Amino acid sequence: MDSDFRPLKAAERALLDKLLDCEFPGRDELRRQLDRLAARQVYNDGTLALRAASGEPAVVKGRVPTEGSCPDVDGVMIHVLLHVVDGMMDELEIFKEDGSDIVRPPAAGVLVLVPPWT
Repeated sequence: MDSDFRPLKAAERALLDKLLDCEFPGRDELRRQLDRLAARQVYNDGTLALRAASGEPAVVKGRVPTEGSCPDVDGVMIHVLLHVVDGMMDELEIFKEDGSDIVRPPAAGVLVLVPPWT
């Protein structure tokens, strides 16, 4: 694993756990990747590059098989998307609809899942 990657923080792991709550093709394989996952923050909004040390590749439909959203303190929606490349978790993308800075980072407890592709 690259030296600039680190173990997931608790809040990051909670977001990923939440995104994997709903059932979709490849979810179980992605869950198994979580225990060997490392992250590197790539943007100030909290977006992470992800690297799984091992695990069975997940057969998912589309690059973003699951996503969620929640409002920031100003009411503008924050989106959280899990990107999967070649069956492995690759990125946790976080962005605000209007492009402004995120005031309160998304938390798993308030994240509402968007129905995934089935």
